[in-house]
Amino acid sequence: MLKAEHITKDWKEAGSFPAQINLYGFWDEHAFFTKSGDLGSLLKIGGIDYESLDRAGRDYAVKRLEATFRSLDEKCRLYQIFFKHNRPTIPHAEYENPLVRATAEQRAGFLEARAGHLYSIEIYWVVMIDGSYARTGLLHALATLPKKPRSSVGEIRALLSSNQERTLLYEQIERDRLRLQQKVQSLSEQLNDLMTVTLSTTTIIIGLLVLILLIVALK
Repeated sequence: MLKAEHITKDWKEAGSFPAQINLYGFWDEHAFFTKSGDLGSLLKIGGIDYESLDRAGRDYAVKRLEATFRSLDEKCRLYQIFFKHNRPTIPHAEYENPLVRATAEQRAGFLEARAGHLYSIEIYWVVMIDGSYARTGLLHALATLPKKPRSSVGEIRALLSSNQERTLLYEQIERDRLRLQQKVQSLSEQLNDLMTVTLSTTTIIIGLLVLILLIVALK
């Protein structure tokens, strides 16, 4: 006999769908806020055409990336999201010169005929900053009192007043946002001559999140 609880077991254990998403909201146009109290930004990476580089060029690119990653401290995390798209659209420009136009169209037709064997890739980096305000508490404030008396006293006062606590949390989140902005700018400045690094807006972040959720749902 088939029991109803056997059918609904997986559904009940899965929990609510929002509980599976750590995203809480957006702090500004480029920074998002998680339920666990961290701030993050999304970067679209152009990638490196390694096939056009010799051994020395590839070694140089790897060392540049290693040096850039070493600039991230223990409070910063970096995740990579990689998309591979089959049968990509082959872009080509329009030319006035008949000979150049015919050559470009011939090349585009050649590539479109083999589109089933071609693919395009998209690379995104998610830069995360661990929220410093997540450690806020009476024990933490007392422990840091000898080293940072001014900030510790303000922290203790904030714990005794809900209004001041909200103000303190805002200042701490804004401090983390500035730290995140500095890390993102550092990555862009160190790699802008090696690859394209584009800071994504909230619209792109939402679209990427929806795409990831659809992929997970289809699996």
